[in-house]
Amino acid sequence: MIVKIDGLSHDLKGIARVNGKVTFIDNALPNEVVDIRVFEEKKNFNRGKVISYIEKNKDRIINKCPYFDICGGCSFGFVNYEKAVCYKKDIFIDIFKRYANMDINPSVMYSDKIYGYRNKISMKVNSGKLSLVEEDSNNLIDIDRCLLVNDKINNVIKILSDTNLNGLRDVIIRGTDSIMVILNGEYDYDNIIKLLEGYVDSIMVILNGEYDYDNIIKLLEGYVDSIIYNGKCVYGNEYIIINIDKYKYAVYPESFFQVNTDMIVKLYDKVRESAGKGDSLLDLYCGAGTIGIYLSDNFNKVRGVEINKDAIRGANLNKEINGINNISFELGNANNIEIDEDVVVVDPPRSGLDDKTRNIIINSNVKKLVYVSCNPITLARDINILKEKYDIIDITLFDNFPNTKHMESVVLLEKR
Repeated sequence: MIVKIDGLSHDLKGIARVNGKVTFIDNALPNEVVDIRVFEEKKNFNRGKVISYIEKNKDRIINKCPYFDICGGCSFGFVNYEKAVCYKKDIFIDIFKRYANMDINPSVMYSDKIYGYRNKISMKVNSGKLSLVEEDSNNLIDIDRCLLVNDKINNVIKILSDTNLNGLRDVIIRGTDSIMVILNGEYDYDNIIKLLEGYVDSIMVILNGEYDYDNIIKLLEGYVDSIIYNGKCVYGNEYIIINIDKYKYAVYPESFFQVNTDMIVKLYDKVRESAGKGDSLLDLYCGAGTIGIYLSDNFNKVRGVEINKDAIRGANLNKEINGINNISFELGNANNIEIDEDVVVVDPPRSGLDDKTRNIIINSNVKKLVYVSCNPITLARDINILKEKYDIIDITLFDNFPNTKHMESVVLLEKR
């Protein structure tokens, strides 16, 4: 059927009406006229795919990725970059109006790179080849390059694509100057090591199950920097180093780290500007301590709180690596702490703040709250409650994920 696209949903899918029912259509832009096929019908909405374009939006472009039509990783990579950011900003504004009843006009920080910005990729192994999972399905797509990741990672992908990887379940490659390869499954790792020697600085071989790992160590010694056996490091280093401004951060196999390395400086500079200077800072959901360490020069003392013990281990190592003496990290739940600090930075998971944590902040003497978020819906929900006692001073969006529907944001709130 032929429909006209009226607008975009919050996840940047085209919206049209079919027999009076809202229909969400992949790869469609406002004012386009398209021939679609409805492939899923729900009680309150349909989902459709474009068969052909009758009238195209002037900002539509041809994506450079050969896997674009089937992969879904560049889910918004069919739009002129500047216009794509405008669309994402408009969606953010609409979400705040809908969920927080606020009219906002955030500023936007653009990414310097549209491609080649990611420092991490996770892939499956399909019939011995590296593959990505097709969006909205379990289908696997064999690849030998991803335009979103940096050149060093693509070099490793190319090397691995030329060999048979049967026996492996998945491969994770991460890093910038140093590259870490994480292999899961059963395989003759000697072949992988010989292939990657000289290309990577750390091959993290994660072995699951019962095995005499002494034999593996003898086999790999001199070829790799790290072997992890059932979650335990039995040889070499447990991490690689990623440099951000003047700081060095240790990244473990399971560490959370912002994927757009170049944008981290812009993001953290904004957090530092928003937090200002003062006596004490609380870095809540501190992870590996990256934000607290980055802001440590501006405060007499900094405290980081994180529920993940491996992240706390990384935070204490980062404190040592960077020679920071005014920061401490503690293992704990954000919803079970006392806040004595003047300034608080929160960088919660996509689910946002829970009820108890919001209440702790609202009932504290925190003068300034800096909220870092990757999910505008849970952010707007939390702001809608926090605004009872806090004024919104500034909102800045960061396009950390070009060619996708995602953005990062930093919100500054001050207590009334």
